[in-house]
Amino acid sequence: GQIPPQFGVLSRIKTFYVSNNLLMGPVPIFSAGVSKNYANNQGLCGGKTLAPCQTKSSKSNLAVIAGAAAGGVTLAALGLCIGLFFFVRRVSFKKKEEDPEGNKWARSLKGTKQIKVSMFEKSIPKMKLSDIMKATNNFSNTNMIGTGRTGTVYKAVLDDGTTLMVKRLQESQYTEKQFMSEMGTLGTVKHRNLVPLLGFCMAKRERLLVYKNMPNGILHDQLHPADGVSTLDWTTRLKIAIGAAKGLAWLHHSCNPCIIHRNISSKCMLLDADFEPKISDFGLARLMNPIDTHLSTFVNGEFGDLGYVAPEYTRTLVATTKGDIYSFGTVLLELVTGERPTNVYKAPETFKGNLVEWITELTSNAEHHDAIDESLVSKDADGELFQFLKVVCNCVSPTPKERPTMFEVYQLLRAIGGRYNFTTEDEILVPTDIGDTDKMEEFIVAREGSY
Repeated sequence: GQIPPQFGVLSRIKTFYVSNNLLMGPVPIFSAGVSKNYANNQGLCGGKTLAPCQTKSSKSNLAVIAGAAAGGVTLAALGLCIGLFFFVRRVSFKKKEEDPEGNKWARSLKGTKQIKVSMFEKSIPKMKLSDIMKATNNFSNTNMIGTGRTGTVYKAVLDDGTTLMVKRLQESQYTEKQFMSEMGTLGTVKHRNLVPLLGFCMAKRERLLVYKNMPNGILHDQLHPADGVSTLDWTTRLKIAIGAAKGLAWLHHSCNPCIIHRNISSKCMLLDADFEPKISDFGLARLMNPIDTHLSTFVNGEFGDLGYVAPEYTRTLVATTKGDIYSFGTVLLELVTGERPTNVYKAPETFKGNLVEWITELTSNAEHHDAIDESLVSKDADGELFQFLKVVCNCVSPTPKERPTMFEVYQLLRAIGGRYNFTTEDEILVPTDIGDTDKMEEFIVAREGSY
């Protein structure tokens, strides 16, 4: 390339030696007394010892013209791209205007034949797809209860007044036969603290699941209402924690093989009329992923909701029961602090971490009492609150081996709430070796011939 002309203004330079290079263009103008050597640089010109520099040739002019033409074409292409962007955006906006209810996919099912809904509960009247369409107002946005990683849930009201929930699954990679087999398995998973799967429906490429309705909605909405003030008292929150722990312990310890949830959060905890917690979405994580392996490996970068993901998942990409326990510990933190998992309101502005990191920082400074929701603090329950917080800290330990099993978490929480008589009969099988739960095979799709 060219020698920078700024070399010529260096007043203390004595020798400038650049022989045997591929330099070109005019050489710098040095002051008298500077020793210069430009040997074997055929492209250099100027100075006293080199050929004089020539004016730009016609080739150079052609190069300028060609460059200008290329620049013009580039600008034209850029303008075309910008025009296409706004055109596509306008068309997309127009489509949204044409589909204000967001249920164009549902209306496209109306032309299909009468498809029956497969039901597991005899107490629910037999239904067809048309009944579900009517009950959900054709899956209108006004009937939408919530949306999550596995799909969108809609409220459905039947003609006889029965209220149900219908979940439209995200696109599944299962074939119809595999999907029916998986539904048959999930339909048999019953527990007091699990949302019961009542039935399912397959229409074209759509997969719809029918659940029992939960009048008090989602735990997340109860803890973080729109007005910012939760009305849940400590007794109710403790009841929710114990019931949810019982349901998750049943999935981990009483199912064979065990069921790893993988997406535990306050959004998958539903509450019935008595605020009894019911865990939803168990077993659905596999419906979103390929089934060519028995390992519960995360794919496509999907780890779970922000703030609930166990730190080891980003390294191992493999789900374990200890990962579920970390996520459940974050839910327990929400219950005792009233804070969101990713945005801590009470933390100073300089704090940029999540809820778990905040409680870890407070605990290391012996300030964990500052984390408890002020509305829960009272002389009668302070001891329970601190015991509860201790269990939580064990659940969210950064080291998986230091976390308790789900059975141990349930037993600890049950002991804290002993005076309230929350628990009924125990349906949990006491594990023979609670230290080996991570080695248990995860719940997988039922194979052909298993029914």
